[in-house]
Amino acid sequence: MVNDRAALVRDSAAFIVLLEKIWKTRDVEAALVWEELDERIRLSDELRANGIRPYKGGRFRSTKLP
Repeated sequence: MVNDRAALVRDSAAFIVLLEKIWKTRDVEAALVWEELDERIRLSDELRANGIRPYKGGRFRSTKLP
């Protein structure tokens, strides 16, 4: 899969299909997961716009996070 964009897209799509099957089995609506991802992206964009960058390991350099 190294440098094979088409294979990466194909495998990513297959992975998402498997995740959706798991969500369905566990009675989790896919829309809730996509909303969570959208919110995380929005928060990340907001933090970046305010100059707040994460440390290694994912911890942020601000104490203002919930």
